[in-house]
Amino acid sequence: MEAAGVAILKLAAEWSPTALARTLGDAMELASWSGRDDVFADGAADPAFAVESVRLSFKEQIDFLKQKRVKPTKSSLDAQKGVHDRAFVVAGVTDTAMLEEFQAAIIDADENGRYVDDFAKDFDRLVEKYGWEYRGERNWRIRTIFETNIRTSFMAGRLKQMRDPDVVKLRPYWQYLHGESRTPLVPRKQHVAWNNRIMMWDDPWWNTHFPPNDWLCSCGVRTLSRRDLQRLGKTGPDEAPKDAFLPVIDRSTGQMVMQPQGIGMGWDYMPGDLWERGLVPSALIEEAGGLITSGRHAVSIDTPVPIEDLISAAQPFSAVPLAGELPDEEYLRGFLAPFGADVGRAVLFEDRAGTKIPISDAMFRQRDGTLKIGKRERARLTPLLAETIIDPDEIWIGVASKRDPVNPDQEELILDRRYIRVDKETGLIVVFEVGRKWWEEITAYATTDRKGNPDLGLLDRRRGGKLVWKRK
Repeated sequence: MEAAGVAILKLAAEWSPTALARTLGDAMELASWSGRDDVFADGAADPAFAVESVRLSFKEQIDFLKQKRVKPTKSSLDAQKGVHDRAFVVAGVTDTAMLEEFQAAIIDADENGRYVDDFAKDFDRLVEKYGWEYRGERNWRIRTIFETNIRTSFMAGRLKQMRDPDVVKLRPYWQYLHGESRTPLVPRKQHVAWNNRIMMWDDPWWNTHFPPNDWLCSCGVRTLSRRDLQRLGKTGPDEAPKDAFLPVIDRSTGQMVMQPQGIGMGWDYMPGDLWERGLVPSALIEEAGGLITSGRHAVSIDTPVPIEDLISAAQPFSAVPLAGELPDEEYLRGFLAPFGADVGRAVLFEDRAGTKIPISDAMFRQRDGTLKIGKRERARLTPLLAETIIDPDEIWIGVASKRDPVNPDQEELILDRRYIRVDKETGLIVVFEVGRKWWEEITAYATTDRKGNPDLGLLDRRRGGKLVWKRK
């Protein structure tokens, strides 16, 4: 284990992303053009045509499924809305290995055009192998697992294609299609009422109504050009439907929320939105605290200089803390602005070691997409946090052992990247983690003691592994 860890650190320290980036860039550009072709092909279709059970997968759909990290859950309430953009979930499955096999079966079905009857064999095999006692009738569970993952991945992939700037320029109108993948036996009245409605691609209505909009919903969206609108006898898009909101109890929180009529609980989001907008496949930031406080390193190559040497050569921050009592988004922009990023607009930043890292507002969001800035006295430091990444004293990479928060008996090695900035007043550290199936970007104000004073000893314990850059 130690030898493997040393090899990983040496490879990570010496590897340059430039050559690979060039190769991937060519491949991604080709895939992008292929995706645009798929969307442009909408124009050749009859607007009244309804696809019946078509199983044609495409690159963006597969990418969406593969980038997910498995997430154990006790029920469907443990994963809601945008969580599904980053996590692969089967309600009631808490065994990580079983989830990984379920994910592999879904990906295999998607890549090879297999249908629900083929997936049923995998379902039965996994239930027997792991002794899973699931709730609900067998055929219903199989269909729900299969169709939910296939349909959401399809729509997430389509969203990525449809938002391509060239596609938006030529086909900026989106049309809601009821029963796109199949004709429901019992159509939902609201979904039928939305059928053929046309709105601009960036109309806020799509944020909550981009299908699927409920369990086993088969609705879809197609793009239209201005000429398509004219053929339909329209001079412009329709006005977005006025929603009726119903008060319901969110069973995951126990709080009353206003749910748009016609949309199932937890489905009032745009599948694939967080994945399509961000540069990081997974950003599950709530696990950061345990990792940073444990800080266990599996291997160490370089020996850090005494922390006193860093302190004596420390340079004061040029950035200054923000004022107190600002809106959360202002603290968030205090971090994003130095990189040229903004809320909803991610960028790739090349650090002092020559490695590009993603910078986005996902670093400060909880699983449900809401902002998590932290206490005001720490939130004020977001500009300093940005400067820590831009102008660090040291950059370390390490292999650390991390326990699964849901299954504490399960543990794996993760590769993390740590930006160290010694400052007598704050002492900041930023950690990025790479695991088997995910890249987590984690922001940490982890160097204060119980009294809130800077704890440079804690920071010093994070200086281990392989030193890839240090200030001269």
